[in-house]
Amino acid sequence: MTSIVIYFFEKFSLTIKIIIYKVILIKMDFNIDLSQKLSLKYPNRVPKDYDVSEIQYTFDFIYMVLKNDAGIEEALKSVSYKYNLSEVHFKKYLIENKYVLTKGNANDASVELKRYNTKSLKKMLKKNGLKASGKRQQIEKRIIESGLLGSEEYLSSKSKIFYKNKKRRIRIFEQLLYKYYYFNEFNEFYMDNFRKKEEKIPIAFINRHIDKATEDEDHYMFAVNSQVMVEHFYERGNFKGMMEHVLKILCINLNPVWKTDDLKNHGGIPIETYNNLLLLKGRLGKNRIISAYFVVWDSFNFEKIIVSKYAGYRCLKDLLNYKDYNKINDELYTKYYSNDDLKIKKITQKTLFDF
Repeated sequence: MTSIVIYFFEKFSLTIKIIIYKVILIKMDFNIDLSQKLSLKYPNRVPKDYDVSEIQYTFDFIYMVLKNDAGIEEALKSVSYKYNLSEVHFKKYLIENKYVLTKGNANDASVELKRYNTKSLKKMLKKNGLKASGKRQQIEKRIIESGLLGSEEYLSSKSKIFYKNKKRRIRIFEQLLYKYYYFNEFNEFYMDNFRKKEEKIPIAFINRHIDKATEDEDHYMFAVNSQVMVEHFYERGNFKGMMEHVLKILCINLNPVWKTDDLKNHGGIPIETYNNLLLLKGRLGKNRIISAYFVVWDSFNFEKIIVSKYAGYRCLKDLLNYKDYNKINDELYTKYYSNDDLKIKKITQKTLFDF
């Protein structure tokens, strides 16, 4: 199939190639096939229900009531079902933490009413056809006795403040990160980085995972988190940012020095990287990608070499010229990864300029 696509690509002009490739992209699934989300805190085994966050489900509950005009009971059922919570325990949690107040608790209602000015309370009474005159104390008593703040339960002002304060972090996570990461870890990160511009927060969070993978020399985590970054920039049309991380995945898979004990199981260049390089060629041009390749390769500060920088450059040229993807990986595997006599070179003054 790949050979057929490449054959037709060679027959068309660059403009037509880009159009065809865009059609192919629409039909291809570029999501990472993850059996579980990525965690820095628990790299091996994540505790049960680790992804269920009180902040998340409390926010969702308040959002349904405030923005979707759902009743308390309707929102309770919906959120409890979504997060597999006990409806009884969830309701108890909301009441105990004063996100929801009950009509029968006059003390709580009195405290809640103090948060409203007198003009707002009078409007509340008039809206419900009740007498709005009298002193503040009489107005508050009239509201409590009539149960205007809810039939059985009602949202507190604390809920509204909570919604306002948590809205940004929930939005960033659910729009950009929820498929691959745990909210609890993002929330901790957000608390230390909330002053950053909104568009920089998810990038900084993913980079945190990439930095940890680099520190641990963890090939798999580096590649997976870098692919998340590729998708992030692709979805925003930032092809320059996308190119940097596509090339990082290419370099670490060409020269997998962090997994030298398992080279025979190394799959070579991922198909997503091949497809992304062809897309970037249409967007940015081959020469720009090749120039960036050398910069990205040097950013690794490799201490050991399996595939040299120059050999990697030649491989990149083959990829950009639509050479058969499987053949490229077969050649890499035969020459390097399955070669029992392969001697892994250490970087020296001589190999430093091997390009």
